[in-house]
Amino acid sequence: MAQIVLFHSALGLNDGMHRIAGVFSEAGHTVHMPDFYDGNVFDNVPDGIAYRDEIGFPALAQRASGAIDELGLEGPIYFGGFSLGAAMAQSFGKRHPQAAGAFLCHAGGVPKPTSWNGDCWLQMHYTEGDEWVDAQQAETLIESARAAGAQASAHVYPGSAHLFGDPTAPEYSPELAQKMWNTILAAIR
Repeated sequence: MAQIVLFHSALGLNDGMHRIAGVFSEAGHTVHMPDFYDGNVFDNVPDGIAYRDEIGFPALAQRASGAIDELGLEGPIYFGGFSLGAAMAQSFGKRHPQAAGAFLCHAGGVPKPTSWNGDCWLQMHYTEGDEWVDAQQAETLIESARAAGAQASAHVYPGSAHLFGDPTAPEYSPELAQKMWNTILAAIR
């Protein structure tokens, strides 16, 4: 069916990401997960963020871009990202010529209007009290995508959990995660 690229959070390509990939593969899709942390996995967000800062975001983005190039995927491609990985999915949704959809989970947004690929739908999924998400920046990105002609929507869930979709995270919510997966899967063609 569809080609889906998932970008991991600051925790790295952990068991939670493999279980998330299973949601999409069980629905019949082919899932790719570039490991821009080069095998490093962390048990908590502060350690993962420290690694991100040590390597530097530009170097991590370059690793992700190189991994996408190596895959040589034919479109349409759907890019999904979780927390830190949402920035990668946002970037590829914005500029990759074969991007058909981008779903940003637990993060995403821009401080000012930006360009967007009008052929790529955008979904953002986060909780209303998530301290890692700036709701105004999320809305600015949604408005930018709509201005480009893309279908774009923010799905805001109750509570303040950050990684509510990661089954290995302490804040995991099976109910919210299932709502998120249902919404994303319904948009993938």
